[in-house]
Amino acid sequence: DGEGWEGEEGGDDGRNGKSPTYPLKIQQSTPLRVLHRRSSDVRLRYVLGLSARRMSDHWFRLRMSTSAGTYVKEFVHGDCGRTRPSIGSMLGGRTDITELDCEGIAL
Repeated sequence: DGEGWEGEEGGDDGRNGKSPTYPLKIQQSTPLRVLHRRSSDVRLRYVLGLSARRMSDHWFRLRMSTSAGTYVKEFVHGDCGRTRPSIGSMLGGRTDITELDCEGIAL
């Protein structure tokens, strides 16, 4: 069983080592992977909640809730700086996503 952390009230975007405050405002430029079919724009999205569990020295599992339209993969790796903040920027390193499961959609 790994270590876990969750965002709390009173934090910020997480880049200074504090837990982020939710909802966490993120700015997402149209991702590189869809830029050929969508107009280039910067969209404001929100991470409504986030928790992480350390699996090993190199792996962790995220569970998150986001506003509609959030590009989750890009929030994790940052999409070459096109999503700000990202998990990678908050951790101060390179991150990538290996699996993505949608556990539900609230209407």
